[in-house]
Amino acid sequence: MTKKVAALRPQDTVARAARLMRERGVGCILVLDTKRKPVGILTDRDIVVSVVALGLDPMATKLEEVMTPRVLTASRDEILLRVAKRMAEASVRRLPVVDEEGKVKGIISVDDILVLLITELSNICAAIVGPSKLL
Repeated sequence: MTKKVAALRPQDTVARAARLMRERGVGCILVLDTKRKPVGILTDRDIVVSVVALGLDPMATKLEEVMTPRVLTASRDEILLRVAKRMAEASVRRLPVVDEEGKVKGIISVDDILVLLITELSNICAAIVGPSKLL
C-alpha cells in the first residue's frame, strides 16, 4: 500500500487533478469528502475518455462531473489475495485502503500486488533450490 495518496475535493477541476497527477507521478486522484472518506476516483484514462474525447474544458469541468463514484475500498487488515480477487472482478487497478471509520489511509495498486507476489515467489524459490541456482 502507498500511504501518500493524491487527493482532491469533488469541486476541484480536472485541470488541477491532471497537474497533481503529473507532480506526483501517479495515474489517479482520490476524490475525498471533508472527512477524508472516498466519494470518487479519477484516473488518467477517465480524463482522456470523459473529458478530452468529449471536448470538455478541463479548467471548468469539476471532478464530481466526471469521476467514478461509489469507490470500491479495502480494509487495512483484509487478506491480500481477497483484495486482488475483488480488483480483478471489478476490473479496477487501484483500491483505496480505509480504516474502520471509512477514512483513507492509503491506496493499493495492481503493481503493488505484483511486486509483493514476485518477491514472495522469489523467496520461495530461493528456499527450495538455493539463491545461487536462481540466477
